[in-house]
Amino acid sequence: MKRFLHRAAIIRVHRSIALFSMLLIMFTAITGFLLQHAKDFGWHQQYITQDWMLDVYGVKSASKMTWSVSGDSKRYATQLEQRWYINAVQLPVHDKQLVGAANIGSLLILASQHQLHLLTAELELVESMDMSLNGTIRGVGIAGGVLILKTDTSWYQADESLLMFTQVASPGVVQLSSQIALPKMYDQALPERVTDLHYMRFMQDLHGGRLFGLPHWVIPDLTALALLFLCVSGLMMKWKRSRLSV
Repeated sequence: MKRFLHRAAIIRVHRSIALFSMLLIMFTAITGFLLQHAKDFGWHQQYITQDWMLDVYGVKSASKMTWSVSGDSKRYATQLEQRWYINAVQLPVHDKQLVGAANIGSLLILASQHQLHLLTAELELVESMDMSLNGTIRGVGIAGGVLILKTDTSWYQADESLLMFTQVASPGVVQLSSQIALPKMYDQALPERVTDLHYMRFMQDLHGGRLFGLPHWVIPDLTALALLFLCVSGLMMKWKRSRLSV
């Protein structure tokens, strides 16, 4: 009788753990499947935008800086963290410090402290150029239809191909790009918080138990322990059934 009661207790515990472990296994399997196919969904290229996900990672409001575009009064260049925008359109450019923008012919030129980024009128990236100038770029503008760069100590004038930059003593009257307030219609269209985290990173952290502290961290361990218990308890029930049948 005692053997029967002991075996019945093991069966009850086995079933209870099986129900609990089923949820853990489903969570692990679903997140694992989604992670396996994350690239098929394009999640390795899509930035996280949902507020609750940004809250999980502690992403704060982005610092915003807007510059006028010399030679084009209808466009505005804005930097949110390391993302750059023209009006409310995100550019295929990532750089640290935007220092100004200018429009020359069919090209839009955005300047950082050490680079120039050339884009088409349709905002497609043509080229990113490393600049070896005397000092850090502090401003960009137009003088007589020519691109002008201002560094810590000097002025530089570009040739028509934007390949050669010649140091000049005085560029004349320069229409420099300057910091301004972004018009409200564009300001409202920009995200309040930005991050370089992709959805694939979120799935990796969700599957690996790295998002919600200790309760989430122990899920993989609980799943492994539950499976181990089910194997051991199943073998024990099989063994006891064999003994009872003898």
